[in-house]
Amino acid sequence: MSPAVLWMAVALVAVGVEVFMVDLTFGLIAVGAGAAGVAAFAGAPLWLQAVIGVGVSVAGIGLVRPIALRHLRRSSPETRTGVDALPGATARAVSEVTADDGRISLRGEIWSARLDPDVTSVPVATGTPLVVTRIDGATALVFPVDP
Repeated sequence: MSPAVLWMAVALVAVGVEVFMVDLTFGLIAVGAGAAGVAAFAGAPLWLQAVIGVGVSVAGIGLVRPIALRHLRRSSPETRTGVDALPGATARAVSEVTADDGRISLRGEIWSARLDPDVTSVPVATGTPLVVTRIDGATALVFPVDP
């Protein structure tokens, strides 16, 4: 069996381990093994194949992995998503909003809305800018933005 095939087998095994570990270490080892396989295919001696494989793996783990992990872990557990991210968002009334009913445009979608009774009960006209205080089911509770 040729060295190129062995290096590619090592790369495939490392990719298989990376699928379960998901920490980018074995993925970068697979890249190093792939580079060694390319060197073997090009006819490099075994010692050079090993140096290339180890060098690429170490460089990837030392240089690429920290940057990649920083980008992958950018969002924190405190990051709000979905409806949890809507309180504090701005909206615009597309119909009159009262304490009982209304429609707003919120992030490009039309939502049912009503005024937040803890803030105001004075109806607001169409086109008024609003702020979402909370979401109650599928209804946004809002109050008008002061001019």
